[in-house]
Amino acid sequence: MANSYTYQVLKDDTQHAIIKLTARFDGTGQEDDHFRIKANSLSGALATNGYPVMNVAGYAANTALPYYGLSLYRLWYDCDSTGDVSIFWHADTAQAMFMLNGNGEYDAAGNWVTIPNNAKGMSGCLGDIGVQTRGMTANCSYTMIFELRKHNEYYSRGQFQEPAAFNYRPYGVTPGIGNG
Repeated sequence: MANSYTYQVLKDDTQHAIIKLTARFDGTGQEDDHFRIKANSLSGALATNGYPVMNVAGYAANTALPYYGLSLYRLWYDCDSTGDVSIFWHADTAQAMFMLNGNGEYDAAGNWVTIPNNAKGMSGCLGDIGVQTRGMTANCSYTMIFELRKHNEYYSRGQFQEPAAFNYRPYGVTPGIGNG
């Protein structure tokens, strides 16, 4: 049996992404993945031409932006292990978010703050989230569920699918004014 990893998108809309990561270890090695969650692969990620990176609605995709803004809003975790799991914002010099062991929850809605990417502006920072383990032995595992908040300037909010909702004038849609 080899170490096994899963990545599952539970929700990915215009404002948030909820992603579940799991791993099971066979005792032969550790995880060291600096791109476990790739920010530019999330729904609505914009390209340098201002359109989504993924080719939607007939718009030609362009080059990905050099950085995508995400913030950690919630984190649920269960680390069944003798070791620990480090999650970090990827950059040439990674910036730690959490060192996890056991189980728990970080919840910005419970009066904690949303954790921004403190690696922004550093060399090699793209907005990605990495995972590194230490001390994982045979049959150790973890499950983590991330709720990430997408920053408006890096992700589409639907302005290409429904422009009238974003631009009142030429469409004549003005809140509070009747059709008469």
